[in-house]
Amino acid sequence: MSVMNSPERETKIRSELSSVANLLYRCVCGDESPVDLESTCTCKTCGRTIHPEAIKHAMSATVTLGDVHHATTLLLSDAVLEDQLIGKVLGHFQLESPLGRGGMGTVYRALDISLQRFVAVKVVRGSNAEEAVHQQHVTNMLQEAIAQARLNHPNVVTIYYVGREEGFPFLAMELVAGPTLQERLKLGSLPYADVVNVGIQVADALNHASQFGIVHADIKPSNLLIGNENQIKLSDFGLSRTADEREPGKVSGTPSHLAPELLSGSGFSIQSDMFALGVTLFELLFARLPYKLTGSTLQERLQSRQIDSLDFPDPWPKSIPLQIKDVFHRLLSPTPEGRYASYDDLIQDLRILTPVNTTIAGLAPRAAAFAVDQTMLVASMLPSVLGVIALVRIEGLEWYAWTIPILGIFAFAPPAIYLAAIRNGWRSLGSYLFQLRTVDSHGLPLRFDLRFTRELLRCMFTWLFPLSIYAGLFWSGVDRLIDAVLLAFFGVDIACFFLTSSRTTFHDWITGAHVVLDVNRAGLIPTLTNTGSISRK
Repeated sequence: MSVMNSPERETKIRSELSSVANLLYRCVCGDESPVDLESTCTCKTCGRTIHPEAIKHAMSATVTLGDVHHATTLLLSDAVLEDQLIGKVLGHFQLESPLGRGGMGTVYRALDISLQRFVAVKVVRGSNAEEAVHQQHVTNMLQEAIAQARLNHPNVVTIYYVGREEGFPFLAMELVAGPTLQERLKLGSLPYADVVNVGIQVADALNHASQFGIVHADIKPSNLLIGNENQIKLSDFGLSRTADEREPGKVSGTPSHLAPELLSGSGFSIQSDMFALGVTLFELLFARLPYKLTGSTLQERLQSRQIDSLDFPDPWPKSIPLQIKDVFHRLLSPTPEGRYASYDDLIQDLRILTPVNTTIAGLAPRAAAFAVDQTMLVASMLPSVLGVIALVRIEGLEWYAWTIPILGIFAFAPPAIYLAAIRNGWRSLGSYLFQLRTVDSHGLPLRFDLRFTRELLRCMFTWLFPLSIYAGLFWSGVDRLIDAVLLAFFGVDIACFFLTSSRTTFHDWITGAHVVLDVNRAGLIPTLTNTGSISRK
């Protein structure tokens, strides 16, 4: 299989694709016609219109590349291996080229003759192993098909068909465009935002499977495929188990990702899958396992993992939020009770730790949002402020002077409520209207205390200007001092905005805040979303 490439290589490959003149689209009529990914084409045989967007969304199932010279950099498999089954028809699937080999057989790219689309076909092949072992492989594959076919979820590879032809048991399934996350790891760790995105998708798929009583039992990077638009596809349910199923005297799965309780004979559970998911996410984020394995035998290495603490990087990378450690501690707890009680709880925590868009907002929306917020606060305080001025300045109202402290309290009540709301995670009216959000350097929401401090400084005018009016009514000169402080703060605040490349105001610099545009975050995994289906013809 191919390996997910860097953004520079992705750009180069997309450029190559756009210059290839013989991309062949397999129409529903069975004819293959040259297509252009940038313009609408027409099938030469049946006259159907072929829209480029439709092709891009179904590329793995519909497109072949005819030029071998260009195909060498775009194949799912860089070297087409000699194989006696290539060209053979199993059921109504014609095997075209191998995609990968594993302990249970070979996966091929195949043409579904009946529906004129490309699929992946897994074939369990004979070996020199004992017949009982071979039959167990067949049983595992059938179990995979049965378990996986029940699931209807966007993050689970879809099973189309199970059959046996000329002694070859096989199953046909969805052909996913991209490589596995294990192959992506050859290029190094994934960005933090992508790891969280992977975690949410896989947890959602496992949650769906758990509703059918299915535990995957083999979560690892090599069983996670990257599809179009960064969609993660969970595959290989060959070792799946039912909840609480036990294997006395036997351990199945990938040793480095097995939950500790499975080594002592406890039953499979959603918590055992959570442990494997925790190992996988740690591996994707740091390009290594979360613990060190010691010992000369497999059993010793597995046992050593139970007593070692999690091996977090030291020093901690600045590009990764420290809060993710709490999620890893729960996922990788040595006991099932220490992990999440449900996938919903896990997904909720991961969503909280999902970075938002980090496009810095410009002066215009920030100034407009500031004006809206200050106008709203001043308007809420104005009646009380005018009441105090009237009581002090207008003759004949001296009898009501006792209400001045009460009016003062009323004046600052709206700003106090506003500050409390901001501290608890609410956004200001201006931020909602102009689609702004305040985040930390990782794109995560600010801590409660930092939100409060930032808004207190941001709304300095609202607090100090009425205070200067009150003070000036009773102590001459104090109002001018307060006004001078207010003007000096505003001067420094605005100067910082224009002098810093990141457009950071003074109050944002103090609290480590960044004002960004509140738009949906795009996927950041640099996948080759449209090249996974391409092969030699």
